[in-house]
This record gives sequence, C-alpha cells and structure tokens, in this order.
Amino acid sequence: MSLRVTTWFLWLVLVTLLPLPYFMIETGRIPAAQLFMYAALTAPLTFSDPGFTTRLIAGLFLSQALMYGALLYVGSRRVSRRVPAARRALAVLAIAALLGVLSLFNVYRAPLSHGPGTTNIVGVYR
Repeated sequence: MSLRVTTWFLWLVLVTLLPLPYFMIETGRIPAAQLFMYAALTAPLTFSDPGFTTRLIAGLFLSQALMYGALLYVGSRRVSRRVPAARRALAVLAIAALLGVLSLFNVYRAPLSHGPGTTNIVGVYR
C-alpha cells in the first residue's frame, strides 16, 4: 500500500470512528465526521437567521471540524511514515478493526442526537 493511500485511508477511518471531544452548548465525544455534518447543517442557517448565536454555533462547529480534520491528517501521515512499507496495510487494517470494534461499545456521548447518556456509533447518527 502506498504512503498516500495509507494516509488517506487511515484519516478516513479516524474521522469516521474516533471519539473526539467537542465543546458547544453541551459537551460530548463524537467522531469528526459528525462535526462536519453539524457544520454543514448550520452553515446555511447563518444566511437565513443571521443572529449572533447562529453564527457562533456554526463557527464553533466549523472550527472544531477543521481543526480535528487537520490534526487527524497530520497524525495519520506520521503513523503512515513510521510504519515500514511492507506492514502499512496490516497496520491500517489493525487500527481500523480496533476502532470498528471500539465503536460498537458505548464510548460516544452525543447529547445533540442521542441524549445525555453514552452510546455507540449507531446511536450517534440516530
């Protein structure tokens, strides 16, 4: 597996499955992909409802999503470069499998979509 493919695949796995803290009206732990989704949903509201609160919430979602996306890309690039070329595919598969199994347990806290308790990846997008 090439360095570029490994980096992007690992980034995609991390963005979709890694529980990351976010700070909003309420705090929680959700994947960066959901932060991107919230940013995409609140961005049009800044034009239809141009109040301070709407812009603040949209800005917080967007800034956190971009920050986590960039940090996860840098991290996945570092991991991809450190692993020898012969073992890159195995390393990415192991990380993806570990995060996939982890996401089936109640490790996420998504008060905006699920409620106050913990949930798994299915409950995050419910």
